[in-house]
This record gives sequence, C-alpha cells and structure tokens, in this order.
Amino acid sequence: MGPLPRLYRLLVAALVVALSLGAGVWLAGYLRLPLGGIGVGLGAGCLLAWLLTHDFRHREERPVRVQRRR
Repeated sequence: MGPLPRLYRLLVAALVVALSLGAGVWLAGYLRLPLGGIGVGLGAGCLLAWLLTHDFRHREERPVRVQRRR
C-alpha cells in the first residue's frame, strides 16, 4: 500500500479486523466451536492488517555528506 498517513493506516487496519471478525462469526455458525471461528477471524484480521500496513522496503539511513568550504 505504500507509505500511508497514520489515520489511513488505522482506518485500513480497523476495517480489515472488523471484516475478518465478521467472517469469523459467520464461520462460527458452521463450526461446533463458536469461539474457534471468532478466534480464527480475529487472528486472520490482525495478520492481514499488519501485512497491509507494514512497509517491507526496510529503508536504511544513509550518512549525510557534508561539504566544507575552503
């Protein structure tokens, strides 16, 4: 997603977690363990939110060259 402002990263993360949690609740209807579906949805949502908002470019700080006048 690139470098997003903090507000947009928070909105994207909250939306992904909410949608995944909803999918987990929906999945809990098919499983015998309701908390299992909710846990899977919440875990997947947190993982997807981190993957979407993490910057994988690993920017390195470069030393600044200072040119002195003679």
